[in-house]
Amino acid sequence: MNLEEWLLRHNIKDMTMKDYNNYIYYYKQEEPEEYSTIFGNKNEDKINIIFHSVAYVINSWQEYDTDDGTYKYISSKIRLEYSDEEFAEYEVIYGLDGEYHDDYFRCI
Repeated sequence: MNLEEWLLRHNIKDMTMKDYNNYIYYYKQEEPEEYSTIFGNKNEDKINIIFHSVAYVINSWQEYDTDDGTYKYISSKIRLEYSDEEFAEYEVIYGLDGEYHDDYFRCI
């Protein structure tokens, strides 16, 4: 299966948005001060979420015991924009089976 078929089969945009919304929900609950620092002065209804990129990644990863010593995954990123400026990025990592592995939120 090629990458484009995988992305369509798993509906990468919907998967990414679902995981982002879940992340943000718990981020607000568990880290309210940090959340407020990043989002506090922004009208949440005016934050644009832009599907930024998706990549098939092959790299060395010591934590995963694989036959060839590599970890292969799909990285999907969205960017958050407010007043025409990008201010944050959310990245989610999926295994080739489509299962969630990890995610990251960073200010840019």
